[in-house]
Amino acid sequence: MSGVSESANGGLDNAALLSGATAQDFTNANTITKWLLSKPAESQPQVAQALFEKLLQDASQSRQQQNSGQACVRLCGFVQQCAKSSDEALKRWAFTEVLSLKLFHFYLEWYEHDPLRALRLVLDFLAVSSNQNPCKETGRLVREHILETLVSIITRKYPRLLIKSGLQCLDHLLTKQAIQLDDIAHKYRELEPSLAGETSISLFKSLVFHLFSWMELTYVSPLAGKITIHIFRGLDDPKVREQASGPDDSTVNTWLGWVRDGLVRSPAILDDIRNYVLVPIFKTDKASSLALLQIINRSESLTISKHESSDQAFMLQLAVLELGKRFGLVEEPMTSEEIPEDSNLVFLLQKSILDSFLSHPSVPVRSSAFSLLVSSQATTKPYSQTAFALLRQHLAPFHTDYDARFRNEVLGLTKNLIRRVKNVITVAQRSLAFSADSSHAAASAGADPNKPAPKKKFGPEAQLKDDAEATEVRTRHEEFLSWYLDFLKGELLPTVSYQRHVTALKATLLTIRLGKHAGAGDEFDVDIGRVIASDPSCARLLFDLILDPFDDVRDGACVLLGLLPQDLLVVPSQDGDSVDLRRILGQFCNNAQALANRTGRADHGDGAARSKGLLCKWLGTQEARLGVVEEALGELEGKVEKAERDLGHAAIENPVHGEFAAISYMWQVLASETYSTEQLGRLDEVYRRVLGCSRRIWAAVKHVLCDDSPEGHLPEEMEEIEGLDTKDLLSYSFRAVHESSNLLRLMVGTLRLEAVPGVPFPPLDVFKDAGYLTFEQLASLRHRGAFSTVSLTFATCCQLTQRLPRVYDDITGSDNLLREWYQGALVCIVTQASTTRRSAGIPDLISAVLSANAQTPSFDEIFKTLREMAEKPARVAETDGSNLPQVHALNCLRGVFRSSLLSKKAENYLAENLQLASHSLRSEVWAIRNCGLLLLRSLIDCLLGTGESKATMESGWDGTSVRISYNKYPTLPGVILGLLQSADTAGNEVSSAAAEAVFPALDIIRRAGPPDEHREKLRGYIEGYLGSKIWLLREIAARTLCSFFLQADWVVEIRKLLGGCGNDANRLHGVLMTARFVLERKIDLGYDPSSDAGPLKSLLGDISQKTGSFRHCPDIQAAYLEILNLLSRHRWREVSLLGYESAVEECTSRPSALLDMQIAIKLAADSSGADDLPSLRTHILTTLSQDINTACRTLESLPSIWSSALNKETRTGFCTLYADICAESSAPDVRSQALSNLTDLMDEALQRKELADLPGVDTLERVWKSLQQGEINPTLSYSIIRASGTFMAALSAQGAPDLSHKLRSWGVMIADALDIDNSFDTRYAAGMSLKGFFLGYSETNGWDDKYLPALSALYDCLIDDDDEVREVAATAAAGVLGSPLVPPVAADRLVAWMGSHYGSQAEFQQHVVYRVTGQTPRLQRASGFQLVSAEEQVLKAMEFDDALFATEEQNLFIDEVRETGRWRRAFCDAEGVWDGEAFGALKRWTEEGLACLIRLAEKEDGALGWTSDQHAFAACARIVLCAVAILRKGEDKAIRELLDGFVRTAKVHGSLLEMAIAEI
Repeated sequence: MSGVSESANGGLDNAALLSGATAQDFTNANTITKWLLSKPAESQPQVAQALFEKLLQDASQSRQQQNSGQACVRLCGFVQQCAKSSDEALKRWAFTEVLSLKLFHFYLEWYEHDPLRALRLVLDFLAVSSNQNPCKETGRLVREHILETLVSIITRKYPRLLIKSGLQCLDHLLTKQAIQLDDIAHKYRELEPSLAGETSISLFKSLVFHLFSWMELTYVSPLAGKITIHIFRGLDDPKVREQASGPDDSTVNTWLGWVRDGLVRSPAILDDIRNYVLVPIFKTDKASSLALLQIINRSESLTISKHESSDQAFMLQLAVLELGKRFGLVEEPMTSEEIPEDSNLVFLLQKSILDSFLSHPSVPVRSSAFSLLVSSQATTKPYSQTAFALLRQHLAPFHTDYDARFRNEVLGLTKNLIRRVKNVITVAQRSLAFSADSSHAAASAGADPNKPAPKKKFGPEAQLKDDAEATEVRTRHEEFLSWYLDFLKGELLPTVSYQRHVTALKATLLTIRLGKHAGAGDEFDVDIGRVIASDPSCARLLFDLILDPFDDVRDGACVLLGLLPQDLLVVPSQDGDSVDLRRILGQFCNNAQALANRTGRADHGDGAARSKGLLCKWLGTQEARLGVVEEALGELEGKVEKAERDLGHAAIENPVHGEFAAISYMWQVLASETYSTEQLGRLDEVYRRVLGCSRRIWAAVKHVLCDDSPEGHLPEEMEEIEGLDTKDLLSYSFRAVHESSNLLRLMVGTLRLEAVPGVPFPPLDVFKDAGYLTFEQLASLRHRGAFSTVSLTFATCCQLTQRLPRVYDDITGSDNLLREWYQGALVCIVTQASTTRRSAGIPDLISAVLSANAQTPSFDEIFKTLREMAEKPARVAETDGSNLPQVHALNCLRGVFRSSLLSKKAENYLAENLQLASHSLRSEVWAIRNCGLLLLRSLIDCLLGTGESKATMESGWDGTSVRISYNKYPTLPGVILGLLQSADTAGNEVSSAAAEAVFPALDIIRRAGPPDEHREKLRGYIEGYLGSKIWLLREIAARTLCSFFLQADWVVEIRKLLGGCGNDANRLHGVLMTARFVLERKIDLGYDPSSDAGPLKSLLGDISQKTGSFRHCPDIQAAYLEILNLLSRHRWREVSLLGYESAVEECTSRPSALLDMQIAIKLAADSSGADDLPSLRTHILTTLSQDINTACRTLESLPSIWSSALNKETRTGFCTLYADICAESSAPDVRSQALSNLTDLMDEALQRKELADLPGVDTLERVWKSLQQGEINPTLSYSIIRASGTFMAALSAQGAPDLSHKLRSWGVMIADALDIDNSFDTRYAAGMSLKGFFLGYSETNGWDDKYLPALSALYDCLIDDDDEVREVAATAAAGVLGSPLVPPVAADRLVAWMGSHYGSQAEFQQHVVYRVTGQTPRLQRASGFQLVSAEEQVLKAMEFDDALFATEEQNLFIDEVRETGRWRRAFCDAEGVWDGEAFGALKRWTEEGLACLIRLAEKEDGALGWTSDQHAFAACARIVLCAVAILRKGEDKAIRELLDGFVRTAKVHGSLLEMAIAEI
């Protein structure tokens, strides 16, 4: 037997003790024990020890083997059998302390890396050894050691990361009751002297917070949750409960508080707490679950304490309620009448709480609330009327949200909602049908006594007591489903935003695809389809959306219409005739094509193409479909011919991309069927004609797209063509190639279909020619957008070469097709000039060939060839840089690693390509070095991924996580070492070229941590770069060294580096930067500098006392002060100047802006520590006259430095200081920063209601007046706008004179700043100004009309185009409305609030009239109330911009119809008489508008008619909605007659007529 080691028993040799043992004796624990018992009794303990060491060694060595579990089972089984032995000596040996601790540490090491199930046997033995040991003292020692180790691991005091195995061990021992929670608390006190006097409940709280911090590691969360539950249940101990904070604090209340505090510290662990703490409690502890729900369901629990800056308290409340609903303890909100008498409800959700959640500004809160409302374990459970009311109220804001992820979550929940509604309807219908059948059967049974009695209900139907309940449930759900369809139709209006359009289309698709039978899978709902097809206005809306500017909206509309079956395309009309949707679609296709030809825009061309594809799908026969395709081909060939004759005029008048796209959409329909031989012949001709058109259009536009600078290329012969510029020609050329290539890809893609008779496969020669054409295009194109499209087509051709033998019988020559293209790609690499640094389409040629995954050419062959080409040496003297195959080869390799399709397979070649890239970085040719660097960056992305945030990427390694498995890439450490060696500083100074090689290597170590292999060598080279003359290299090297010091005594390591500096100023500077970066990173990871106070202070003192370079180099002084300032920012008050004054004196001969800035910040920190504001004031005012940049930086740092030292006196002093700077300084940047600081201080004082801390009225007016004078740059302008709201709040709170005029003028100013033509920064500053005013000032005497301009500006801010501006406005609106709301809800409620407060005032009535008529409100009280006439608005809206590149709307969020409807409600609901000037003007405006509409209605307005344009539709809708509003306010004969006439005579958009008919 091998494995000789010295035994602990008398030094006997294990081999001698185990002599005679055979392999069969080590088969399992039984055979081993049997062999042991065959030995003499006196030697059995020594032999057992030898066997144990042998088995332990075997188990340790077998970790990497698949049968490693058997070795562990043998080890544990042997020990357990010895522990149960009747021989006392052998039994004593099995329970020795040394053996137990060896097994314990063996478990910790192994389970951490390989959680083998067999290792649980070790835990079983440890539980017995520690708790039931025959020697109680030994058991106590074992238990103490285990406790000390496990508590150290949890509290991060153990030197190694063994948290997973440690928590698993602790959970097992607690479950087995081998240790108790009191034992853990006692050991924690021993290990943490600062907690010695704390109660057990405080200790448990601290431990729980440690466990919460470990939950940030995904693989630790389940185990951390188990230990947390153990602690929570231990709180029920009477001794622990006595230590609660109050006599009424229950156990649940205690740990719930811990959970909330833990979420404040780490919000990301909410899901882990829900899944691994709360779910087990709900499963196993109903009493605690009910107590938790009782606390959570109180409305007062919504209040968040001031220190909570996130919405985690809401999220926790929702998580608990959702779990309660899942486990049947919580029900949806319902009225008292809806609660069944025999209900066993435990908790009923409160409508008010859900209402606040559903309108909360936080996206996660709203998403969770929506899930809570609509989700249910039973998919046939009826919704309550209250739930439907909440859904009707809040679905619209959900569809409006800008966050696409949130909208997708809503759609997922909506799918469950609609399925449940349909299921309930089906169940109710079945219940009624069952009752009818039962009644009939009962009547029959009465007539015939021999007939069996009717059966009882079963399944979901049994939940409905009687027919009345079933009828009510069915009616309720049918009404909601009908409302929901109407709501979705309203979301499809032309004026609606993109977010609402796309969400409504997806929701409609969900609704129509969900079957109506309970339990059925996805199927087409004929009833919903019939509703859509039979509603002319709905069909019109869907047709109009086919030409929407957004692609996914166009696609959604086409998909939805394409689902309608043939029998629903002809629907009866109200006059008795039938309406054929195919005829309407045909008219739409003609109009869409005319529009596309007129504008040439991509969206119009694609929409026209989609409409033709839809028409092809709706045609009933294959012959008709083939006919429409051939007709489209004829139109395409005609346009291609025009392009061949005169490309310039064709680019303006006859775009071809729409025709290519139309055939693409038609082909998707044709390819899904099989055809006769004759039809296949016609399809072969279609293939050839399409290929011919693609060739011809490529020949026509090739010279444009293959120019080295296609974006600015206009051939000389086209310069005289009127209306043609480079954008027009380039757009035409690109889209022609783009759509023709897409069409070719679709057509050859038919080869992927199963080879059955009648499938329209392309002729073999067409496939080959298509491949050759795309190869030619890809090899010569220079337009990135074009060759990215063509590359997909060529990749498809390459992949399909592997399908050819399965489709074609005769493929002579085709077997070499892929190799022929590969050889052509190699020729391109060798012969093409290196005109672009990314080699244009050549990398895509190689990637396409590789994507075929062929046996020849293989991956190995291609990589080997590219590597050989890239490694060829090149010298500057031998090349002019225009013909470098190495550049193309390197770019081809880079393209492979960047490809999502190929990168996984290319991982096997990653290490050798790292070597190649590092070799390329040493080339003397810049182009090769550049491509090598690009390749290296791509390889690093493959190693580390690209999904992390920029902050995570820049922060570097955290010291624990595994970012790269160096075992997976064994040559990687050597490659990194080689890169660092290439620029060794031991000899000559690092050159810029050598530094390019160093940076990627440093980046890998900085982000992933150092590998164990070559660790010391790597560190040595990196330390060498600390002395580089290149500042950036020193900085990156310093950041990289952080990864070496995170787990070591960093103060000692820095001291070692300092010892090797000597008089080298660069190296000393690099070491100081290293110290700062290590300190920053460790503080980010939770390090407390005070824990190393002594060594750290000594280190800083030694640095300041150094002579030489430290005394004379300002950059070194600045780096030193950065460390001191960093410590000051983190409240380490033991920082002293440490030789600072003398250093400043010696550096005055060499002024340094960086040093001056750090000195200023240090003085600010020292003044904060000494509470010496006067000296700080003197210093800042002095700096203002010397260095503006230093003054700005100092002012910027003051809020964070003085935050903990602020009191009433210092706040007043700072306000005075900032006010004086604003008034006296002439530098805009300084004034801007001072004004921002002053605004923040005033905001805090206003929110605390401490008016004494505010500057006086005279001071504020002096500052405001001075800000209007002098130079104003954009930054100062934004600060002035931002501060104006806070100033107005302060003036209002202090009762300033002439306040009404000031408030009105300020409101007008903010309204002007919110103009959509202004920049985002200006509008955002205006929003922040409104926030400062409405949150800072509370009106106690009533909101009179002086606030109306500001409130109007607040509303404008709520409907701004940028979501950030809207969110700020919603926060500001909370000061008026009383609660935080999502912007759309805030806008609705603000209008209603204004109506209730100002409805009877003439100024507000004029304001409402301006709003409902779509005009900008005039906020001054000047006379002369005038409106732009409705006819003028309509005619202007009908003006159409047919330019190729149309100007985009400034505000894509606003919906004119929604705006008119919102203010119309304010008009209708307002109290008081509306018979003044405003009402008269509105009536006249409406009458004129209706008369205009009646005249315009005589124009034909069919599919894609004049009201399809969103501006025209909006203008018409305003007029109609105003007419309806006037009639609802009171009868008006003239308006009614005009509205009746409009409805009778108008042939306009059905949605407009529905708005009018709503009143008639």
